[in-house]
Amino acid sequence: MSAFQSDLQTLLPDLTRFARVLTRNEDDAHDLVQDCVERALRKQQLFQTGTSLKSWLFTLMRNIFISQRRRVAIDKRYVAGIKDEGHGVQRAGQINDIFLKETVRALGQLSAGERQVIVALGIHEGSQHDLAPSTREPVGTVKSRLCRGRAHLRTILGLDMGALVTA
Repeated sequence: MSAFQSDLQTLLPDLTRFARVLTRNEDDAHDLVQDCVERALRKQQLFQTGTSLKSWLFTLMRNIFISQRRRVAIDKRYVAGIKDEGHGVQRAGQINDIFLKETVRALGQLSAGERQVIVALGIHEGSQHDLAPSTREPVGTVKSRLCRGRAHLRTILGLDMGALVTA
């Protein structure tokens, strides 16, 4: 065993304590010490004899720790980016645009009362009981216009109840 390796072995308890301070986790600390020792043995020729081996190892360990943290942060950003993008695949929006245009056109073909009720209740999500006083109609009339308006829209758009249930 060389002098470098024996000095390295005597500094293992100090390296372990420093690794615990950095990682705040026993298992991660042991992994960090192992990475540091492995790199120190690979880069042994870069150590300048006559300088402090302990300082060199602590600097090496700190740099390894910082690099690992950066890598984890980059990985997290990458994963978050993938989740936000939906894996780079976007559903086709043409069908929705076409259906919306057809629905708006079909709304124009309804009677004024049916159109008003469908827009107020279906689009603006109003309440039948709130709409009735503003139109000066009974709630029953509002409900019947809504039912007839929906039926007319289904007919105009060519939708039957069976297609709606299975969709």
